[in-house]
Amino acid sequence: MTTERHAEPWGGPGPRQLAKLAALFAAALVLWLGVAERARAADEPGAPGARGSVAQIEPIGAYSALRLKVLLLAAGLQARVTKGTHLYRVSYWSVTDGAPVLVSGLMTVPDGVAPRGTVVWMHGTHDARADSLSNPGSEEGLLASALFAGGGYLVLAPDLVGLGVSKGPQAYFVNASTVDVTFDFLRAAKGASAQANRPWNANLYLTGFSEGGHAAALLQRALEQHPDPAWHVVAGAGIAGPYRLADISFPFALNGRSPGDSDYLATVSLSYATYYHRPLDSVLAQPYAQSVAQLFDGDHSLAEIAKAMPSNPRLLFTPEVLAAFDGKGSDWFVDALRANQIDHWAPRAPFRAYFGDNDVDVSPADAKALVADAKALGGEAEAISVGPYDHGGSALHAAPLIRQWFDQLSAGAASGPS
Repeated sequence: MTTERHAEPWGGPGPRQLAKLAALFAAALVLWLGVAERARAADEPGAPGARGSVAQIEPIGAYSALRLKVLLLAAGLQARVTKGTHLYRVSYWSVTDGAPVLVSGLMTVPDGVAPRGTVVWMHGTHDARADSLSNPGSEEGLLASALFAGGGYLVLAPDLVGLGVSKGPQAYFVNASTVDVTFDFLRAAKGASAQANRPWNANLYLTGFSEGGHAAALLQRALEQHPDPAWHVVAGAGIAGPYRLADISFPFALNGRSPGDSDYLATVSLSYATYYHRPLDSVLAQPYAQSVAQLFDGDHSLAEIAKAMPSNPRLLFTPEVLAAFDGKGSDWFVDALRANQIDHWAPRAPFRAYFGDNDVDVSPADAKALVADAKALGGEAEAISVGPYDHGGSALHAAPLIRQWFDQLSAGAASGPS
């Protein structure tokens, strides 16, 4: 059975996604915080280079500790901030689907201190490229930077394929791409730190929200199954992660409890059709098989996408896909979801799966199933409810708890390999 611990609730309810937590305060903050100036990069992206090689480093902002404190307070996040930060977009080379890809990520450096550890923040679902974490205006990027880099951690937040400088379809819940692109970002960031003569700490603290919760578990599993002496996983934490894609997450989304369900399902359908080289109409019914590729190109807003999506998510899919789910049968799409879910994993480093009891975007059963399976296999895992909160509220309440936990662990962690 899953051991479940309820964290003490605090603060007010949050919005639907972490990226939107500060939206209500944006108008009041923009004049005070200012807009981070873009600086011309020293290098221009060229021909495809070696995996993990840096193509471009672009400063996108600098924030004092005071400004970070105001940002966190405005978003309803409580955390101790001791350092100012500098934010950079790092463009680097990786691989997806067997081909070189130029991708990007946010690298946030704490000012005037050797990092106490490296936090890898994996983002939630974003449809618009403008919301990429390495964009100067990304609220999720700023909040993650304030929460962790403001406490002395180096923060790395990959945009992943399809966001940031990458123009192709998102490799949404395609595990192989997520692992490759994130590990290459670690290599790129380590190289960039060396070139800048800045200290590096290879003690990794993996975390993320929603899609990023799944990714945090995935990355920890990959590092534990294929250890690399260059990195040391201290701990992992997922917030509202959809871990059991085929068994729990997809059936839950088919019920249409959340306004975003059709969005999520269309995104994963396009992703799998693209990267498993299958026709989109083998998953999606018309007219959606024709419209989804255009709508989910990274340049359409969430409002435009929501207007075109059905309120009943089942209308998106072909009868064959629905029959395979309803009858527990086999279909290439169902099989791909199952291949990319997180199961049969016993974490060696501690992993915590946080969730909100009132989440209608990702079922709390996802976190409970992940942890029950992990504990049955002897893994170190814990499911933690943050209370009666929705999807965005779970992030608002879990993120400060994760920071506190990482602080406790980093106080006793030795310096990792450099």
